[in-house]
Amino acid sequence: MPEHDTVDLRSHNARELPAGAIEHHSVQLFFSTEINERLDKIFADKPPEARKAFDHILEQNFFNSQSTYTDEERATLVEVGLTQGKYLADQYMADENAAEFLDTLHLLAGVAKTRKVDPATGSISYVELPQKPHGAPNDYVNPSKLMERYDPEAYKKMQAATTNQTEKVSMLIQFVKKLQHRPDWISQYRNEQATLLSDLKNTKIANRFENVNTKDATEFVRQINTRAENASFSTFTPLLQTNLASFMKILTKKTS
Repeated sequence: MPEHDTVDLRSHNARELPAGAIEHHSVQLFFSTEINERLDKIFADKPPEARKAFDHILEQNFFNSQSTYTDEERATLVEVGLTQGKYLADQYMADENAAEFLDTLHLLAGVAKTRKVDPATGSISYVELPQKPHGAPNDYVNPSKLMERYDPEAYKKMQAATTNQTEKVSMLIQFVKKLQHRPDWISQYRNEQATLLSDLKNTKIANRFENVNTKDATEFVRQINTRAENASFSTFTPLLQTNLASFMKILTKKTS
């Protein structure tokens, strides 16, 4: 066998990357066409770092995928996320724009509170917001969702026909014809969706950071850190401090 040159890396010091060389960029989560279009409109004329900071709130505070966090830690991250959102509103938005943003923020916090874990698979799920295509009327109802709810056997067959689009469309059309004789299904589904949205918008979230000063950056950071150190959840104060530091770092790093 031919000989190969080898290099022993054990005798060399590993090259260290400078601090901040690797940055994490939060993805923009999708909730519904309406919600995402609203957010795009709100942030359209805002600095890029404002949208990045908001995406950080969603990914790190509301919908964090870390499986080792306790329920209390998740609840506290949501509270801090709501206060960070208030900071964004006060720093970057006019009154009307801010009100719409904060309403949307609270709605998404309500969605975060519906988190469930399947004990068998460990998979995470949240309640699904009502969906409608761009430009659809307010009373739009997705026939596939109705089919899943009121004719589950037909829905399973349609889902199984993954390679035959013609068959899937034909089955959906047959169900739509059935809907013409069951207006009660549509009415009940619309009422349930309206109730769901109302419940999410009115989700009660006690926020121990609610009265933090969001007008001044220095006081904002100081007051959150002070409350994190002095409160009953001080055992995971480092988690909150790291979360806050990441949020502020995004806002202080201007995007060219």
